[in-house]
Amino acid sequence: MHDEMGGAGGWPLLELGPGERVAGFTLEGKIATGSFGTVFKASRDGRSFAVKLVRLGPRGEREVDALRRAQFPNVVSFLGYSLWPDDEPRFLVLALELVEGRPLDVWVREENPSALELLHRVLLPLAGTLADVHAAGVVHRDVKEANIIMREADGQPVLVDFGAAAYEGARRLTMQLPPGTPEYRSPEALRFARQWEGEPYPFGPGDDLWALGVVLYWLLTRELPFGDRHGPGLVRVILEETPVPPQALNPRVPPALSALCLRMLEKAPEARYADAVALEEALTDAEALADESWRLPLFPGGKVAKRPEQAPALAPVVHARAVRRWWPWAAGLGTAVVVGLLLMVFGRRAPVAEAPALKVASATQRTESTTHTPPQQAVPRQEIASPQTTGDVGLGAAPEASPTPALVAGATTRSEEPAMKKSQTTRSLLAAGCLAGSACAGGPQQRPPPEPAECPPGADATRERFGISIGDTQPTIFPAFEKTRIAVIREGEVTVEMIGTWGRLPHRTRFRGQAIFGAGRVYGRFTQALLPDGGIVPICLEWVSTSGLGWEMEPGSTAKEARIWWDPRVRSTPKFR
Repeated sequence: MHDEMGGAGGWPLLELGPGERVAGFTLEGKIATGSFGTVFKASRDGRSFAVKLVRLGPRGEREVDALRRAQFPNVVSFLGYSLWPDDEPRFLVLALELVEGRPLDVWVREENPSALELLHRVLLPLAGTLADVHAAGVVHRDVKEANIIMREADGQPVLVDFGAAAYEGARRLTMQLPPGTPEYRSPEALRFARQWEGEPYPFGPGDDLWALGVVLYWLLTRELPFGDRHGPGLVRVILEETPVPPQALNPRVPPALSALCLRMLEKAPEARYADAVALEEALTDAEALADESWRLPLFPGGKVAKRPEQAPALAPVVHARAVRRWWPWAAGLGTAVVVGLLLMVFGRRAPVAEAPALKVASATQRTESTTHTPPQQAVPRQEIASPQTTGDVGLGAAPEASPTPALVAGATTRSEEPAMKKSQTTRSLLAAGCLAGSACAGGPQQRPPPEPAECPPGADATRERFGISIGDTQPTIFPAFEKTRIAVIREGEVTVEMIGTWGRLPHRTRFRGQAIFGAGRVYGRFTQALLPDGGIVPICLEWVSTSGLGWEMEPGSTAKEARIWWDPRVRSTPKFR
């Protein structure tokens, strides 16, 4: 703790208490502290947040980048960040949503769900979330019960704490093994560590899926499959011993679910499920075998009495995959109206949520048990999210004349840091002042959005060939602007690079098309996919953001050059709208 949060050149975060101000936030209490940062409950302009203070450096920057790539409904939402203190910055201040909820291990003890409820409420949503996170090129690397919060508003599991996360192309910060929790390490990671020859561990989605298998085993048995770090030879047991089948420890576990869990914990990666999508399918197949025994509580005894506002209904999961695909871009109409107003005030995009405003998160005491209790976070932080807030968070300074872009929701180069201390509270209003004011007459804001247009011939065949459905979305980047986080582009031909894989489209596929200015936004229409092997195929993609079609122009945009965020998302469409 001394090295990260205090000591020479540091800042005594442990001394920060309720009522203190940090980057425009009023702290209300500490949520968690760990080796890489401290999370506080905070408020600002009548809104509640979780703010995480992380010492300046590559690890904090990587956490920001991982969070921004993993913008999905069951992942803690990232709203932006700033530097603090203003005069001599030492820390990143990450603004996260705040949600009331219980860690998964607490929830399962108190709720005592049936196997069917566990599958619907926890397993299918988590498998789908990991499928989306992995498709975005991100690996969490610390999946466990303490990093999964059961959100009271809708009963959904939320994956939190991306402090150990990494993504394709990220700078390696550790040489042997990344941060993590020993009980959840995969056999391949431990074998690599034993045979280490100086190269960094090639982490991948399989590490997250193995850890989810450990989580499932504990949920079914209240025992860790290989014991804990305090027992003898944890590494040897993970590498060599097969765990007792869950049904043998708990006869209430359905045979199909017991077998599925053991397959997730096979020693050889190829013997497990190929990816999170395959796991989703296996869970659905297991559900098809469900009989009345699946509806019995997994352990003797009942559930704790629920508060009146709790008790969300058991949501159907038949169309869960489709919902995850369109959710960030098509919230309910009522929510969209509110979000539109918030975006006018607070600025750039953040994932839109559909749940009501929540109460303040509070600590939950763990139930005592003689069985193995899942370890707390190796870096014990919980970025607990609330869906009530949207938009980026500025630094709270009064606006000045120069509309330089604020440091919000992304990293920046050192040359941009002075601009962060200016014009941050009314970032969107500054942009509107330039784009709609007389000083910018003749700018792109005076032109309407582009007219609808047909897709190029052959685009349908490309979608079928590469397994991409209409409405699917995928993150992309402007590689040349990766270090500045703001891309400065002109109208005309534009090329972006895909992040991760998309269906059967390989990593590093590029999309070529046209950038079109209009109504204070930049619209992108992409008609060619440039494959890594040199092939070119027709495609029909358009830029979309959580605030609608196209991407908002950032402050500093002009009639000739638009500044937009560096990783715009594309959506497959049957026709340019």
